Amino acid sequence: MTLKAVIFDLDGTLINSAIPFKKMKSQIIKYLEDVGVTPGLLNDDMLNFEITCIAVKDLKSKGFSQQHIRKALDEVSSIMNEVELESYRDASLIPNVPETLKALKDQGLKLGLMTRSCREYAEKILMKFDLRKFFDVIIARDDVENPKPDPSHAIKLLEILNVSAEEALFIGDHWSDVECARRSGLSFVLFTQEEDNLHIKKLDTLKIRNIKEILRIIKGNG
Repeated sequence: MTLKAVIFDLDGTLINSAIPFKKMKSQIIKYLEDVGVTPGLLNDDMLNFEITCIAVKDLKSKGFSQQHIRKALDEVSSIMNEVELESYRDASLIPNVPETLKALKDQGLKLGLMTRSCREYAEKILMKFDLRKFFDVIIARDDVENPKPDPSHAIKLLEILNVSAEEALFIGDHWSDVECARRSGLSFVLFTQEEDNLHIKKLDTLKIRNIKEILRIIKGNG
């Protein structure tokens, strides 16, 4: 089937993130323990979506109301947004990104952005590096009920782009991107700047070290 769209992750794929994730997670965990989550149940080695899933399950098991849980999740989202927005000025652009995005657009491909960061952060980052003009659609964390690796994040993006999973290619840098692609039927390429990362090495997927290699891959499959 003909390729019609290329979807990108943001942090770690297009830009070097400056988000202090340990700080973010520590603030989230402290808050969740303050509102009833069992102390010690959560740790900052977990991903944010794992922290919230475990927290919700724990609060439900203790009989907390849905309203209490929803308020807690809203506050967690506010913490994440605040930390992300504080960091965007310190982000840096990954080499060859603008040229690669322009080349893809010049080929007539649609471009989508799928990120677990909040929309305001994503928009500010794209404007900072003059990348916004390349993207047809952006779907951020706060645009969906269940962000990636949940496949609904990708499915919503594909619907707006008006392409099927078979007509799109997804590029990301994290195992959660790999999982989202697998669950939504997207072809996937892993971008990594960490050649010696053992976890990355174990991921069974096509890997690239330079983002412009996407152009070669697409040409080779054309």
